[in-house]
Amino acid sequence: MPDRRSLPPMGAIEFAIDKAFRHCFFALGLVIGWAMLLLPLVALAWYVAFRSGLPDVKALSPAAMGVLGLLGLCVLLACFSMGVNWNRRILLDERPTLLGRWRLDGVVWRYIAGVLLLVVVLAIYVGVGFGILTAAVPALAIKLGGAAKPAMIALTVLLGLSGLFTVYRLASWLPGLATGDGAYGLGTAWRVTSKNRFAFLSFTFWLLFTLAIMGGLGAGAFFAQQSLPQPWVKPVAFAVIGALVWLALLVIHSVPAALYRAFCGVEFGGSEP
Repeated sequence: MPDRRSLPPMGAIEFAIDKAFRHCFFALGLVIGWAMLLLPLVALAWYVAFRSGLPDVKALSPAAMGVLGLLGLCVLLACFSMGVNWNRRILLDERPTLLGRWRLDGVVWRYIAGVLLLVVVLAIYVGVGFGILTAAVPALAIKLGGAAKPAMIALTVLLGLSGLFTVYRLASWLPGLATGDGAYGLGTAWRVTSKNRFAFLSFTFWLLFTLAIMGGLGAGAFFAQQSLPQPWVKPVAFAVIGALVWLALLVIHSVPAALYRAFCGVEFGGSEP
């Protein structure tokens, strides 16, 4: 594999949007499947914690805390499992078997490890940025005076951009884990994604632009149901808002796959992988 590749920002965004629209019902099926599997645990959580109304968090019984913690863990595992199936669907055009919709195999656990690494790296960047703004500014104010705060803010912005680029580069590795692409390991992902700062900025702009359009359409639907008196407008408006939120989430979740597709050397020519 070459030392590095160039990211096509518009091609990556088009891929994410296309897959969000093309496979939105597949993703909905994954969610419904996991919801059905977890329904008994949800009912148990309601019985031990919510049957008498919203509880005081500080006064939860040990049983309620245990059930809610187990439910939270299961929901988190479900999200990782669906993430693997989503990546395999949009990249490999793979339809999971009936039991495969609830997969928790080694691929999922490797994917979880990759996500945890990404979270740790992001937390380090956030912690350093917070430390600069809360500790470095007062310390340097003694020597630099009023120039300390803008200087540290500028440094924090640069650190934030570095964190954004790092997240993109590491995120391109996650679909490789999900699809079992051993050739696109962490070292390869880090190497081939280098020197793409301006491409990452352009990609971020088009991603935010896409989400802003969806947000604008959702806002239009919300204000329409407030201003129009017809009874059918409200359910239609909220259905549109729900669909837009769902598609926006799928676009965001397709970003790592779009980056992986670009950097692993697959062309963006066709609508299907």
